[in-house]
Amino acid sequence: MADEKQYQSLYRKYRPQVPEEVLGQEHVVRALVGAVKEGRLAHAFLFCGPRGTGKTSTARILAKMVNCEKGPTPEPCGVCEQCVRIRDGSHLDVVEIDAASHGGVDDARELRERAPTAPAMGREKVYIIDEAQRLSREAFDALLKVFEEPPPGVRFLLCTTEPHKMPATIVGRCQRFDFRRGTGELVAKYLMELAEREGVKLDEAAAHAVARQSEGSFRDALSLLDQASVLGGGVIDEAVLQSLLGAPAAEVQYAIADAVAVGDTAGVFELVNGLVQEGQDLRHVTAQCLQHFRNLLLANTAPGQADLVDVPADEYERLRAQAAKLQPAEISRVIALLLAAQTDMRWTTSPRLTLELALVRASMPEADPTSPALMARIERLERLAGVEAGGGALGAGAAAAPPRASPRPTPAAEPSPPSPPLRPPPGPPSQKPAAAPDAAAAASEPPADAPSTTGGPAVDVQMLRRSWKTLVERLRASRQQILAANLEIVTPVAYDGESLDLAFPPGRELGPAKVQAKAAELQAALQEVFGISPKIRCVVREAVAGPPVADEEPPLSEEAALAVLKSELAADSE
Repeated sequence: MADEKQYQSLYRKYRPQVPEEVLGQEHVVRALVGAVKEGRLAHAFLFCGPRGTGKTSTARILAKMVNCEKGPTPEPCGVCEQCVRIRDGSHLDVVEIDAASHGGVDDARELRERAPTAPAMGREKVYIIDEAQRLSREAFDALLKVFEEPPPGVRFLLCTTEPHKMPATIVGRCQRFDFRRGTGELVAKYLMELAEREGVKLDEAAAHAVARQSEGSFRDALSLLDQASVLGGGVIDEAVLQSLLGAPAAEVQYAIADAVAVGDTAGVFELVNGLVQEGQDLRHVTAQCLQHFRNLLLANTAPGQADLVDVPADEYERLRAQAAKLQPAEISRVIALLLAAQTDMRWTTSPRLTLELALVRASMPEADPTSPALMARIERLERLAGVEAGGGALGAGAAAAPPRASPRPTPAAEPSPPSPPLRPPPGPPSQKPAAAPDAAAAASEPPADAPSTTGGPAVDVQMLRRSWKTLVERLRASRQQILAANLEIVTPVAYDGESLDLAFPPGRELGPAKVQAKAAELQAALQEVFGISPKIRCVVREAVAGPPVADEEPPLSEEAALAVLKSELAADSE
């Protein structure tokens, strides 16, 4: 039988072998190289960080530094017998221990007894303990003395993804280095370089998508690149990644937040059903939803603090725009519901129902029996009854606010439970507010997600939400800065082929008037991007939780403020 060389995965083939090849950990490499140059290398190190960031690879490189025939040296040659054996894993004095399977007290005692022996073939003995947090308490106690007073010529390198599980007595005897996740730009650039070496055609957009999916792990990114290159036959684009990964996790989170913002319960069920059909673990999906709404809360309450949010730098602007669609009290209520759902999922046999119930309560306050939701319902009923906050009734001529717009109107014969109302935009007394159609008109209108008669068959409210960012960018490119700034915080609520309903977050009463004033420009952009030119209707959502929102807009961003200033100073120049 012919001896065929076994295929080697990309993450093994391109594993870092010298300090310069360790990406994204310059602070670690610089410290280790400096310690070797000055002869001040410690006897024990603790490498902490997420998976796939180079902890074990750096430990092997450090073993080469102290055992290379030219060493100790900060630049191991990689070709001598010592370096080659360490690279192949056959060096007698460089021992790698998997604490997950060798974490008992007997294994620790054996290591303690073997440590004082002289090196067999190298200059020093190096013990690399991977997943060190899996060592038992008795094993840590057995190693404590040898960590405190190690024999000469012995070094310990502990690698862990959970440093909080390490005993303080061990951590205090090690030099700790924290490895960081690779940034999206760095991982994408690395993938493009390796794809060129391997002769794989990789789109830049696909490289960024793989980088986002890997969450900063270089090993996960290379594994996905390896798998996608086989699936795409050497050509990797977004279509190949879509078939491999399904809907990107980030896109699903944005879609869920948009559905919750406008009370689209049908959209919530569709999204969860899609996740189930893809075979997604709903417990993991719930954790991702919690992380996304936590990021929204930070972007809403601490604007400009991008370092507090665990998202790539190029995604922060999109996150900030979506956070403006929700009030902090609304986001807090959604987080509380998801936390309760996550707790219930530990014991339930139906995680799908638990997640659906949490998201339905988030999008429909009337389905939530908790105190914040009940207070929101009382406030809504007071508004509908014409009762002022102080207890008095409104004037006889004041009309009640129209009901909250729903992405899928129900027929008149099937009454649906009341929803929080949407306030119409302010206008002259003689102008009628843009209100939802009455029951008879709603019964005769087609569903909101019906295809447009002028646009393509795929143009519906879900598609508009997914591609709304493209429309905003198109308006910015055409120097419609004011319109783009107002549309950033808008969520499409309903589209029936003739009219498009846009919902502004609470407290943005001036926004609808600004958009209506530039309705012609917006229709032209919609025609160019989506092939539709509907009538524009704007509404303002009522807050569903928390104290009433003041009728003034929060401060504009620097870019939007400059755009408004230019418009006011040179209104006739556009």
